[in-house]
Amino acid sequence: MRIAVLAGNITNYIQKRLLEGIVKYVEEKNISIDVFSCNGDMYEQSEYGIGELQIYNLPDLTQYDGIIYAKDMIHNVQIADELTQRIKDSGIPTVSIESYNSGMSVFYVDNREAMKMMVSHLIEVHGVKSICYLSGPKENQESIERLNGAIDAVREHGLMLDDDHIYYGNFMSDSGERLIGHLVKSGVSMPDAIICANDEMALGAYIELCRHGIRVGNDIRLTGYGNFSSSANLIPALTTVEKPQWQIGYEACKSLVEKEPICVRKFKVKYCYRGSCGCTEHREDNIAEIQMKSVQQELEEAITIEQNKFMVSDLSNCENLQDFFEYLMKCIVQMNFSFLYLCLCEEAIPSNNLEYGYRLGTDYSQRAYIPIAYEKGTFEEYPYFSCKEILPEECRKKIGTEVCIVMPIHFRRNCLGYVVVCGSKWWLDMSHFSNWLMNISNTLENIYRQNELKRLVKKLSNVWMLDSLTQVYNRAGFFHFADGMIEECKKDGVPIGIFFADINKLKQVNDGYGHEEGDFYIRSVASHIGKLKKKEQLLMRYGGDEFVVVGKIIRGNEFDELTENLNSKLEECRRKNDKIYEMSVSVGFKSAVITENIKIDSLIEEADREMYKMKKEWRDRK
Repeated sequence: MRIAVLAGNITNYIQKRLLEGIVKYVEEKNISIDVFSCNGDMYEQSEYGIGELQIYNLPDLTQYDGIIYAKDMIHNVQIADELTQRIKDSGIPTVSIESYNSGMSVFYVDNREAMKMMVSHLIEVHGVKSICYLSGPKENQESIERLNGAIDAVREHGLMLDDDHIYYGNFMSDSGERLIGHLVKSGVSMPDAIICANDEMALGAYIELCRHGIRVGNDIRLTGYGNFSSSANLIPALTTVEKPQWQIGYEACKSLVEKEPICVRKFKVKYCYRGSCGCTEHREDNIAEIQMKSVQQELEEAITIEQNKFMVSDLSNCENLQDFFEYLMKCIVQMNFSFLYLCLCEEAIPSNNLEYGYRLGTDYSQRAYIPIAYEKGTFEEYPYFSCKEILPEECRKKIGTEVCIVMPIHFRRNCLGYVVVCGSKWWLDMSHFSNWLMNISNTLENIYRQNELKRLVKKLSNVWMLDSLTQVYNRAGFFHFADGMIEECKKDGVPIGIFFADINKLKQVNDGYGHEEGDFYIRSVASHIGKLKKKEQLLMRYGGDEFVVVGKIIRGNEFDELTENLNSKLEECRRKNDKIYEMSVSVGFKSAVITENIKIDSLIEEADREMYKMKKEWRDRK
């Protein structure tokens, strides 16, 4: 059985707990799980956020036997609504987490009732009279339910919670920091309690209160929601509500595997009354243990930050995809992955080192390929496959019944591909993986841009140095490279040879058959001279109907083949293309040892005169 999990940012503690329950069930049963997640909620209004959120458009939901959908953890309302409709259209059995959607089972906790109980505790036990409430996003369903629960409790106790005391955040810590900064700067009296719709915002508020010398649990009550792991490590610890996300994840998986009918299941929360609301704490761990955990966490954070810094520095030295892939493989070996697959969109792969052209869009391509596949200590490479598969079947067989985490690779809104990691619980502890992915994305884009710049420089150089009709050197390009050849001839003491060709009767072809035929004639002459000359010789379109070839004379016969065969090749070309006009050239040749008194312009003129002698003989024969 194959299940898709559509979740928000997996570095979020609530999401981690949900996935822990799912992983536990997977370890007990023979099923396959693909978790589609991203870090888009932090940047949802930006170009980067748009690129992150596109991961939810990647899976073909009809390829799965069941779906676990954490809609309220995807804070972008438009994306969440579109995804909801796609799930409904797929007809695949779905368990919706915390969100009511027709045709889906719903596993939930009563957020409204839980927040009502928390606020009632503050009023009844701690005598709170004035409250400031920090909500999550206005459109988020869980956010709405928790706010309504707080309003219910306040009203039931005859107090007020008007709009002036309700603030809206983004579920991130910076919302809590900004709220406290606003309250302090406003000069109004602090409320008795600040109630936050989740722990992360509460932690931001906690830190900012301490910075301003306001004692949490004494001067002001503070509560959160979610019971993040760090909430209990504070002194005093944060009062909060613990949701049974582990149990919900486990039971959601079980429900899909056992094909239970559509149902609505309510799960109980746990109230964690601690020192931040004024309750007496009975801690199992002591202050020394808390400090040690904090130091260990800081050290781990510092190590990870340094690793990311070194990665950014090293990746900046990658000039091409091969350098990038080789460096990335070294990084992967050092990380705790069992399986990692770098899947790049077909449009994101230059067909050679000088082609890119920004063909990318906000949608994933039909096909992807895997330049790096890390499989339990070995590296493989897989050819193109359909993105609908997420991974080729061969990879699936190697992974077996493991949880696959699928996250986006992109630059701003442009999709580059995605990464699949599995067989390890690294994501339960590693909060910096999104930065790791961002480094990969930025490096890929930098390489593509460098290649694009090289391509454009080459194109500009060609415009400057190449004749537009024949794509051989014009005078500027010819003399740019001829100077080096002249210096080599001087240094080596060898002669330089000049081959001069003039197209016969080009004017008559233009006048009688049109300039398109004249252009064909000119291109044909240039093409055959280019094929017959030696690689190291230089070819230039000298005038409208004149071509010059320059090269070293080492053996004395460097231009013999060109002289002998050119007209016969042009005759073959005339017959092959059914041209009724004659195709031929008159040629002249001149060679000399380069000295200070001899210039290449003079030699070209002498070769031109030799050519006219031949042309006169050709005309006399006519």
